[in-house]
Amino acid sequence: MKNSVQKRYVFLGVVVVLVGILIWKVSVSFASVNQGYTGKNIVSGDKWGINITEVGDILKMGQAELVGDISTIGTTLNFNAVLFKPGDKISFDIEIVNTSVLNAELYALTLTGLNDIDSENITYTILPIDGSIIHSNKTNGSIIKSGEKQKFNITVSYDDIGNNSGEYHLSLGSTIIYRQR
Repeated sequence: MKNSVQKRYVFLGVVVVLVGILIWKVSVSFASVNQGYTGKNIVSGDKWGINITEVGDILKMGQAELVGDISTIGTTLNFNAVLFKPGDKISFDIEIVNTSVLNAELYALTLTGLNDIDSENITYTILPIDGSIIHSNKTNGSIIKSGEKQKFNITVSYDDIGNNSGEYHLSLGSTIIYRQR
């Protein structure tokens, strides 16, 4: 009889511990799912349904070449280009779609891949082409609602400024940053 009572207490203890662990896991999961949805945090596009869905209108001027494909993940893209001489230029448009249920504010545009020496002769830009406004200290950025799209143009060009130093093999990237609104 004493042995049977002890087994019951051990069983009840195990059940209480398992229920406690389950409650803890559910609360941690809930907190991690809801973390970042305060309306003010910045979250990368691939984490909440804002993604580059189209790359198009690729324009190459002069002898400029795209090497390989333009790759995209979320709101980040990467590409390789070769610009041989002044006047060479590559330009293309991208479209971003918000498939999440949250509104997002256009917060910042980033460019990577040019060092200080390259930037003396190479211009690399990303600009909204649909009237979108980027967040600043004085103004809010344009809002992209669920199901809406925004378009941007990306251009890399070899400038004709007189101190050019041959061809450029570039590995460039760009990220469009949104924050939840």
